[in-house]
Amino acid sequence: MIAFISDIHANLAALEAVFADIDGLGSVDGIYCLGDVVGYGPQPLPCLDLVTRRCKLILMGNHEHALINGAFGFHTGAKRAIDWTREQIDAAPAPERKALWQLINNLPIRHAVDDVLLVHGSPRDPVMEYVLESDLWEGTDGGKLDEIFAGFGRLCFVGHTHRAGVFTEDRCFLPGAELEDGFIVGDGHKYLVNVGSVGQPRDRDWRACYTLYSGDAVYFRRVAYDVNATVAAIRAVPELDRRFAERLTRGE
Repeated sequence: MIAFISDIHANLAALEAVFADIDGLGSVDGIYCLGDVVGYGPQPLPCLDLVTRRCKLILMGNHEHALINGAFGFHTGAKRAIDWTREQIDAAPAPERKALWQLINNLPIRHAVDDVLLVHGSPRDPVMEYVLESDLWEGTDGGKLDEIFAGFGRLCFVGHTHRAGVFTEDRCFLPGAELEDGFIVGDGHKYLVNVGSVGQPRDRDWRACYTLYSGDAVYFRRVAYDVNATVAAIRAVPELDRRFAERLTRGE
């Protein structure tokens, strides 16, 4: 069994709860992070440290990319959070600061194991592109999803949208909340699986989300955590938009 986590967004309480849940299962052989460890939240350095220690792989998300290249296209609050995160890294002691920037600059944008592809965004644009439910009905030629499904073999795991679920090659989206018993992905068809968000779910469920993969099926796990602790920590940082705290309790 493999665990996929994504979009922690500097939410340490959620991350610790997810790792505790994984440890309690006793059957997980490895943890892979699909990016966006930082951004929005109040504890970027502890989250980077914990993910580095616990995960076999960390991919580059658009928020790590923004740390390096600038938060172009980000709304004002998200950009301020990136600028503040960069300041936290630069204020760390020299050895830690060097290690953090070395880590972030060298994050891969994709990872493939046989016919399974891991990216943050999409096969077409591994860091930036969103694969959304609206892509199923917007437009008439289906070009975007055709290209996305042509970009991987049997399975692709992504994050980025903070909305857990499965896209099928016959153009359906199955929300993770409706797949309580898991979903078979070993039947020869292609699937794109969004693993959900640990630190900032956007599917009206405030609980942290991650995904287990057995080789034949995926299972979406929801984990309660001390969301009020993260809310308070965000509000304690003037540079972080208070809306980032408020949305956590609503799962949006």
